[in-house]
Amino acid sequence: MPPPPPESGDPGLTECLRLLEEVPAAAASSPAFRRHWPSITASLSSLCASLSSPAFPPNAPLLASLASALSALLSVAGDAPRLGRLHTVSLLSSAATSLSQLAADARLLAAPALSSGAGGGGDGGTDGLISRLRLGSAASHAAALEELASSVGTLPASSAAVAVTAVAEMLDSGGDLLPASREKAVSVLAAFASSDAACRFLVQESSTVIPHLCRALESGGAGAEHACVVLLPLTAGSRDAAAAVAARGGVAALLGACAAGTPATQAAAAGVLRNLAAFPDLLPSFRDEDALPLLLQLVSLGTPRAQELALGCLQNLTASDGDEGQRLKVEAFQEGALGCVKDFLDSSRGDEPGLAPALGLLRNMASFRYIAEIAVSASFVAHGAAALGSDKSTTRTEAAMALAELCNVGSSGKVRTELGDSIPRLVWMLEAKAVAERDAAARALAALLVASSGYRKLFKKDERGIVNAVQLLDPSARGVDKRFPVSVLLAVSQSRRCRKQMVAAGACGFLQSLMAAEVDGAKKLTECLGKGKMLGVFPRT
Repeated sequence: MPPPPPESGDPGLTECLRLLEEVPAAAASSPAFRRHWPSITASLSSLCASLSSPAFPPNAPLLASLASALSALLSVAGDAPRLGRLHTVSLLSSAATSLSQLAADARLLAAPALSSGAGGGGDGGTDGLISRLRLGSAASHAAALEELASSVGTLPASSAAVAVTAVAEMLDSGGDLLPASREKAVSVLAAFASSDAACRFLVQESSTVIPHLCRALESGGAGAEHACVVLLPLTAGSRDAAAAVAARGGVAALLGACAAGTPATQAAAAGVLRNLAAFPDLLPSFRDEDALPLLLQLVSLGTPRAQELALGCLQNLTASDGDEGQRLKVEAFQEGALGCVKDFLDSSRGDEPGLAPALGLLRNMASFRYIAEIAVSASFVAHGAAALGSDKSTTRTEAAMALAELCNVGSSGKVRTELGDSIPRLVWMLEAKAVAERDAAARALAALLVASSGYRKLFKKDERGIVNAVQLLDPSARGVDKRFPVSVLLAVSQSRRCRKQMVAAGACGFLQSLMAAEVDGAKKLTECLGKGKMLGVFPRT
């Protein structure tokens, strides 16, 4: 006969141990147990060892399932003659499978104590917490997530890696995970995403978690904000992750978060959109969802962080030279992007984080001559010149690139006045550590010196100008488009003193390599330096 049910509705550790002790005697009295006994006894021995472990949680949700399985097993033993052979064998087979899984789960819960007892260190509590994420009831999952959320910042790297994987597996397994637990799981992943040490483990699970994050985006509320926080590092520089988000309708959901979310949600969503816009093949998704008006509205009305990221998104959207990128540049202008950037620059106080992407957006739109002419007449040049004095390399770089585009339309007296002391700043930037900054400075100087003799006079007065430009001709100076330092030097090559400075700085040797590489202007500059076999360096070619 089956044992009486425990008095409590929630059987504990003691009750399960009692039932475990009764099974062998019941099995010995039932011939039907003989075939299945080897597998059943192995599971029973493992369960006894795990439940007797000091670290096994006495209130583990696993115990209820175990007590039910053991009670059913004892019932089969008592009722075997009445049930018949086939029915008994079927029940025993099912019980053996159930006990095997329960034994595996129990070993997982007890494993921290066993390893700790062998000198494994003091992470037993953490490992036990992670184990509870992988098994047990919905209530157990919820409790484990709550504990994990409060301990993310203190987890060692090894435990953080396992915890991220466990939470990802929990989301992916579906099952009886409560909606509140799903939201909590996403918030835990957001906490990991905010930790530099743990974020790399999260990136490794991107393919698993992205579908669930996209669903959280659509749900709105705090879940959408946490999903954006997680997606921000996952989509940074990863085309696969960005494409996965876009394929699941992520652009529309992110724009929805920008429109109706909290200020924090708006900023995080704009950051993810910025990452997605960095990949030209994903640009049609932005045009299909009419993203430009909403992004421009966020630049006008959002928080400083949201403005910065929305400007970064717009910069990426207009950066491509492909057909889609060109259409987006024109559409951005038609939607009022130039005026939006002007308002942002006019209201900026100091070197704000949004300054660099704002200048980058200006530079992209100014690649159209018509837009550049409008920008010059609207005094954008003065903003670019002022930004050359920034303490941030990225801001100086974007300012120089913007000036290069704006000054390609010509140089009026107004522009010359607005540029002020930009030439010395650009000459100084030619020595910058960042290759992108040196290249940007060369581009801006090339545009300025070609446009006006006044700029050429200022450049020649700076003793570092010629030397710095010549150093950029060195083939070992990678990342710099050699056409622009060549153009800078050609602009002042009519001066005999400047030609002497170029030769003294080693330009002749560099130019031989550039001519072999067929760099535009290299041959012409070589001929200028070779006039009259000057200084006997090399004959005219």
